[in-house]
Amino acid sequence: MDHEYDPVEGFARAAQIMADTQHRLEQTTQYLAQTQRLGLRLQGFALALLGLALLGLGALLWLGVTQSQEHAAHTQALIETLQRLPKP
Repeated sequence: MDHEYDPVEGFARAAQIMADTQHRLEQTTQYLAQTQRLGLRLQGFALALLGLALLGLGALLWLGVTQSQEHAAHTQALIETLQRLPKP
């Protein structure tokens, strides 16, 4: 039997390794939770930007449709005015 090996010291070292491992696991869990919170914030920000982009697109489409209708009305009024003018 090896006289340098002390079972109590071996168990103490194993317990210390287990405690260190547990501590590292807790730190890793905390870092993971922080990373997940950051990911959720970034997703919220991306969704807000997407919402603003869609709102802007909707405003541009509405503006285009209303101006198109207004342009058509002006064109029709101009045609009617030109038809009323005396022909040379």
